[in-house]
Amino acid sequence: MRDLLTDKETAKILGIRISQLYDTVDYFDRYDDDPWELLEGEHFEFVQSSGEYQERRFTEEGVEAIAKYLEGETEGLLSQVIELLTHRKRKRKRMLVSRRITQELLETNGIVKVSGDFVFVNRKTSIKILQTNGRGINNSIRRLASSDSLDGQEGLEIEKHFTVDDSGLKGWSQEGLARIAIDMKENSSISKARKAWMSAVGEVVEDCFKKELKRLSSADLRINNAIIRAKRATRDTCQVTGSKKARGRQLTLDGHHLFNKSSRPDLADLHENILVVESSIHADFHCWQSKRSHRCEPKDFLEYLETARFDLIDHSNNAAASRHYSLTEKLIKLQRNYEGNRLRYG
Repeated sequence: MRDLLTDKETAKILGIRISQLYDTVDYFDRYDDDPWELLEGEHFEFVQSSGEYQERRFTEEGVEAIAKYLEGETEGLLSQVIELLTHRKRKRKRMLVSRRITQELLETNGIVKVSGDFVFVNRKTSIKILQTNGRGINNSIRRLASSDSLDGQEGLEIEKHFTVDDSGLKGWSQEGLARIAIDMKENSSISKARKAWMSAVGEVVEDCFKKELKRLSSADLRINNAIIRAKRATRDTCQVTGSKKARGRQLTLDGHHLFNKSSRPDLADLHENILVVESSIHADFHCWQSKRSHRCEPKDFLEYLETARFDLIDHSNNAAASRHYSLTEKLIKLQRNYEGNRLRYG
């Protein structure tokens, strides 16, 4: 679910009063023949569906459209000087586009791969970041691919602007998204509000992905440290079988993510989301799970223990039965607390 900006947050970003915000919105609504438009579901949502005063929450695209409209009224030499000194517009665009990218990556797990300075995201995520549709992005790609130079842009290069996997599916990098956004702004028959968003993405998306790269590189370190802490907390003991490391005894332990890292990156370094298990059990679970679903949650590991590997629990042993009961309780609680409830990270 999208985390929309309140009217107070929107007014603050735009540097205007809430009354001025709603006066502008009312103007957009009043004149159907005006080239500017705000669409419910795309640029804003009503908090209340009825009543004289209908409070709204705004998407990043909606905020940028209003900003671009207001700037058109005050464009001049003084405005240009202020922008040179403060970079106010660029900061706003970076904040809005970065917010959109972060939300989409959290919701869709859209990263195809990271290669050097490039982060490649899948088609669905690309469309959502650009706020376009399949036809729009396809038309843009065709235009860019048919010319080595289009409005001063370079052509599309594999492993720079896009990547292709074994199945032929494409992923687009920050530079690829910038090319598409600029092309759509210049060459697509879209509304001024959409062009405002394309302009913002084309200008700052590469800066925004630099921030995402830093987060991704630091995530691996955080996750490794969380697994080390989890193993230390269990005294290097498998939480399923109770087996421990001992002198002369070969035992390799893994940190298994109960909510997997790809679908729930917000829980990747959460201590309670990491289960310390023998490597053989870890591998066997993922082999079993891969035949069922690409997602992985605590309830799946419980089902694995109860159906596929009931032999792992010695119910004739009081200590083993107690351990199994505690583990079941832990996994049920984790599932209930975090299913559909995402943590913020940044």
